[in-house]
Amino acid sequence: MNHRQQLIQELEQAPDDLIETVLNFLHRVQATGNSHPLAKFSGILSDSEAQGLQQAIKTECRQVDVNEW
Repeated sequence: MNHRQQLIQELEQAPDDLIETVLNFLHRVQATGNSHPLAKFSGILSDSEAQGLQQAIKTECRQVDVNEW
């Protein structure tokens, strides 16, 4: 079952208020589109890769060595 089929199956069983919420969300997403130049990179990292990158940034970036100058 692909994502579209799974979504349709879930929506067929969902209450009307949830259907309205999902539809409103879909319309907002479609209206904004992927206009940001970095949007194409959204979701390419796994959770563990993202955590590793965050940790590297936290420990390695913005570290000032006062004796460097």
